[in-house]
Amino acid sequence: MVMRGRSGIAMLAVVLCAGLLAGCASTPTAAPKSGTVRVDAAADGTTVELAQGATLEVALEGNPTTGFDWKVTETLPPQLKAVGDALESTATSGVVGAGGTRVFTYTAAAVGTGVLDMEYVRSWEKGVPAERTFKLTVVVK
Repeated sequence: MVMRGRSGIAMLAVVLCAGLLAGCASTPTAAPKSGTVRVDAAADGTTVELAQGATLEVALEGNPTTGFDWKVTETLPPQLKAVGDALESTATSGVVGAGGTRVFTYTAAAVGTGVLDMEYVRSWEKGVPAERTFKLTVVVK
């Protein structure tokens, strides 16, 4: 069927506009996470989205009896407020000095994007590269 005249042009314009609008429709994004969100070393280099007021737990393996411990390398981003720091023992042998998991707890305090940058170091060894590092981009909505 061949369309001629103004009605054909109008119909073509309607079809093109509908196609353009369909292409502009955004796919729904996941809602920011609320409650408590726990990440570990596998989350290094990734991004986590949190609802304001949510709790973020960062669980990183370590052994402070060796002198190594995790610390924030830069200033804590303003999106996060530190509320806890605990060592969870993962040792099943009962050996004194066995390692564990250091769990840092933060509250998503302010809307925005920040980077939590941490390193596993001995505090007295200045100028020595970190044994391990951890970086997490945090988006609070």
